[in-house]
Amino acid sequence: MPAKKIKANRATQSHEKSQPVGSPPVVLIAHPVGARREAIVRSITACGYEARALPTASATEEAIEMGIGTVLLVAEAFADSIPSIRTVETVFLLCEKADVRAARRAMELRLDDLVEEKSDFVDFGGMLQRAEAARSQAGRRERRLRGLCRKLNDSRRELSRELNRLCSEMTQSYADLAGKIDTVAIVGEFTGLIRQELELESLMRTSLEFLLAKLGSTNAALFLPSSSGDWTLGAYVNYDRARDSAEMMLDHLADTVPCRLDELGATVRLDSEAELRKALPGAAEWISDCTVIGAPARHEDETLACIVLFRDRNTPFPEHARGTIEAISRVLASQFGRVIKVHHRHLPKEEWASPGDAFPSHEEMEDQDDRDLLA
Repeated sequence: MPAKKIKANRATQSHEKSQPVGSPPVVLIAHPVGARREAIVRSITACGYEARALPTASATEEAIEMGIGTVLLVAEAFADSIPSIRTVETVFLLCEKADVRAARRAMELRLDDLVEEKSDFVDFGGMLQRAEAARSQAGRRERRLRGLCRKLNDSRRELSRELNRLCSEMTQSYADLAGKIDTVAIVGEFTGLIRQELELESLMRTSLEFLLAKLGSTNAALFLPSSSGDWTLGAYVNYDRARDSAEMMLDHLADTVPCRLDELGATVRLDSEAELRKALPGAAEWISDCTVIGAPARHEDETLACIVLFRDRNTPFPEHARGTIEAISRVLASQFGRVIKVHHRHLPKEEWASPGDAFPSHEEMEDQDDRDLLA
């Protein structure tokens, strides 16, 4: 095939050199019937054009590849058998009758026009001009449509990107809304569970049990402040730490972690050792292999407790864990404030003890109530 194309190019160059500029085009007539073919050749020649008769489709294909002729009149019988038919500048379909069927056939073959075989071709020059004008108009229309297609394609891509962005935002919004609904449900359940708990020990135990039920097995500690400024361990759950070292670890955490969480004033989730050393440096040597969630339970601008949960980094907390702890810590702080108020209702507020101090017993509270009634 490459050699054939080179030959065709050379033939075209030779033909262009032999044909003077502005001379009439060479017309190829491809028709299987000799009498019809010769009659068309005579008509075309009479109009002042050079015409060449081609009896077969293969001969027509060869002439096209050699670059002979810029106009082709092809019979319907040959139209499907000439692969390079559209490389000719102007192509007319020769038909017995110029009707709708023939017009449809010319359109299917993407030819320039159609003409009846028995035509006298008197206006052949006009036919060529009309074909050229139609081809020029079709070219302009094609370029315009291509431009519109490019613009539509750009708009489609932009719309697709916008839809993807909107879908992502909707998915994120749905996930956030679902998380908030879950958190609201958890807060409602937790509030109802501890609302009647007025004993400090019972409140802490119930709170840790609830956390374990929602977040799964984990080490957990609840630290309480005292009036002296120190923090004490109020309650804890030891899940996977050695029993002989757990108390020492928790005592050390009580000396370092709660005061740091009180300074931060916000819930933290620490999934790496680097994050842990930065946020809670005092805990790094004891729980460096863990993922940690810590939250201060603040009520009326005062931290009444600190919740710390930690477990092996290979089994991290679920995504909603931080939001759950943050919501629960607010409810827990409110209940701690309520318990303190109940236990110290007979004293001025400035004399109230902190959660880490010893609260009066039931007997002491009853005796105080009796004294208040007698007073």
